[in-house]
Amino acid sequence: MKISRFISVSCLSLFLGGIAYQSSSYAEKSDNQILISQANNQENSATLEAKGKKIIDLFFGEKFDSLSELFSPQLQKEISPDFIKQVWDNTQKRNGSFKNIEDTKIVFTPGSDLAVFTINFEKVTQDWIIIFNDDAEVIGVDIPTSLTIDEISQNFINSLGSGDYAKARIRLHPFLKERIFAEQLQTAWENFTRSKGEFKRITNTSVRNGSKSDDTDVVFLDVEFSQNKEQILIIFDSSKSIIGVDFIQ
Repeated sequence: MKISRFISVSCLSLFLGGIAYQSSSYAEKSDNQILISQANNQENSATLEAKGKKIIDLFFGEKFDSLSELFSPQLQKEISPDFIKQVWDNTQKRNGSFKNIEDTKIVFTPGSDLAVFTINFEKVTQDWIIIFNDDAEVIGVDIPTSLTIDEISQNFINSLGSGDYAKARIRLHPFLKERIFAEQLQTAWENFTRSKGEFKRITNTSVRNGSKSDDTDVVFLDVEFSQNKEQILIIFDSSKSIIGVDFIQ
């Protein structure tokens, strides 16, 4: 049995300001380099915080056209105002009305900058993460989900299978979103399925929960294609973000 990598983030935990993420390209970078990056970028903190708050204000003000204009050109191609409206509707149903921003934290890393907003809603308090590239353009927004990792995995594969790559990208880890957009997901999926035929359905799933020494969870999916059957592994960190996708050959 051989396990091959579709997309991946290695399981190196990187703790910045009390927030745990999984890092890939940063695995080879020392803590000192990260601190230097933080020092060099402190002057941008106020700018990113202001941009992040503007995004939140536009979102909850239902000004979806204006909001999409703040996205990077590539993200604008993937996320339409109508899609943002769907996210708003789901947020209202799940969380209740928006109340206020309780706290803000800016996290600088070598590959992207994260604005983390602790938001109070009518029913819950959540951390929302806005991801910026080196040009301070928005390349992603991470919103907590009530779905299980089993449900997220099935949604991810079904989105890939139906060609909705922008939707599939939503649950990728912030560090994966630095370099993987819908276009890259499409290329990876088409290369993966070229010899397997058309995606048909998911026939079975099982979950392997992480341990104290390994806090990554894995969902195993049996997937049927028109010419073959495959088992796909989707790897999650503790925040239910996808940090890797493997398949067994």
